[in-house]
Amino acid sequence: MESEAAGDRRFDVVVVGSGIGGLTAALHAAVRGRSVLVLEAAKEIGGLLAPFRRGAYRFDTGLHYLGECGPGQAFARILEALGLADAIHFHELCPDGFDRIVFPGYEISMPKGAERYHARLAADFPRERRGLDAFFDHLRAFREASASWTEIRRGAPYPRFFAEHARTTYGDLIDGLIGDPLLRAVLAAQGGNYALPPGKASALVGLGILDHYLGGAYFPRGGSGALRDALVRAIAKRGGLVRKGRAVTRILTRRGRVEGVRCEDGEAIFAPAVISNADAAVTYLELMDAESVPARTRNKAEHTRPSLGSLTLFLGTSLDLATAGMTDANVWHLSSHAIDRAYAPLFAGELPSEDSFFLSSPSLKDPSSGPHTLVLSTIVPYEPFSRWSGLRSMRRGPEYEDLKRRLLDRYLGGIERYVPAIRDHLDVIEVATPLTHVTYTGSPRGGMYGPEHTPDQVGPFRHRIEGTIPGLYLCGASTLGAGVVVSAVSGFLAGALATGAKGA
Repeated sequence: MESEAAGDRRFDVVVVGSGIGGLTAALHAAVRGRSVLVLEAAKEIGGLLAPFRRGAYRFDTGLHYLGECGPGQAFARILEALGLADAIHFHELCPDGFDRIVFPGYEISMPKGAERYHARLAADFPRERRGLDAFFDHLRAFREASASWTEIRRGAPYPRFFAEHARTTYGDLIDGLIGDPLLRAVLAAQGGNYALPPGKASALVGLGILDHYLGGAYFPRGGSGALRDALVRAIAKRGGLVRKGRAVTRILTRRGRVEGVRCEDGEAIFAPAVISNADAAVTYLELMDAESVPARTRNKAEHTRPSLGSLTLFLGTSLDLATAGMTDANVWHLSSHAIDRAYAPLFAGELPSEDSFFLSSPSLKDPSSGPHTLVLSTIVPYEPFSRWSGLRSMRRGPEYEDLKRRLLDRYLGGIERYVPAIRDHLDVIEVATPLTHVTYTGSPRGGMYGPEHTPDQVGPFRHRIEGTIPGLYLCGASTLGAGVVVSAVSGFLAGALATGAKGA
């Protein structure tokens, strides 16, 4: 508990963290006429929206492609409500195939439109037509149930479809409809978007990711930095403040409700509403006094399991990637159709034994970005890197750097399947591990997507936007789910709730 004194700074809303959720929450509160302060611990604003440069090369760290950006779609509506409809522009990835799904001996491109994808799969797997019809019926039912989100937020019961599948894994759903093991794997191939195999992922998340992108895939012109900068400018235009290098060490409470925050330098800043864009477990267990958090909330936070992490290669090349065979489509390269088996070493804390990965070229998605870049990402656990936890970035020693070099060499071999001459034309090489993620986002164990998206940690079992202490609100991957758009939705709702909007 802190006491106010003359001269103490006061705001209507303080936002802890400046990821897409935090920035969206801050802007929505500012749009609603509130005084807003955003405090970011890192040296750069934006979390995973923050790009970095190496010479002429620009790299986007956490944004690879987006859904729901077309006219009338969810993200476009949020930007319009925030006054940003004309400030951010998107390049739509090739509607005929924005995701290349590649297995040994088989490849298919996912197009825009569920009907088109359904038809492609049925042509390739004619014996599975009945099962595919049932699967896409489920996808349609998911979309219809999702349309009732506003009513759910106002207290209406979950739609029957959600209730029926709340405890179902995506693998259970697919296996009950599809017999062909390759087709089962194809339908689960983009599990890297939530870092789980079908046997562990929630069915609602698996369907949700498909539905999200089948409406079209997009990339912001100017990259993730353009999206971040538009949000920051809009906050400033409405009188809000965004500060980097200002770590919050405590969310302050008094008489059972939030009253502000205390920063690392000891400064207390008072506000009747605090929105935390930090991980929910970090918020409840590290940023708050134990006695101020209800026992049930602490228990849930202590047992929240973070998602797996990632190994990411950021490469700048002098090659003309279009001539070399790359397009603006993402490549999902899977070494076998036994996806659950491939994840088994990861859950045992070991590096993957099979080389599956996501490969894309941001420079082909946004030609204004400058020279050509490639990004490869693969799912890895925290354990192989944990011995260097707590050490500063760029100061982790030769053994850590040797491990990164070996992993770089291993995955360059995968990239060579799509860009054969890549090793001889690399100008920039950066390798990020789960420890990098911890350094720049503070995520527990370097998890990519907040709490893992298993059936017991999604929907009503995830952390709520309304905190369990009056005046506290949460946003980001710990709440509705992971991804730029979903996190932005959570921020929009948090901003509304923190400013007393009814029916948010």
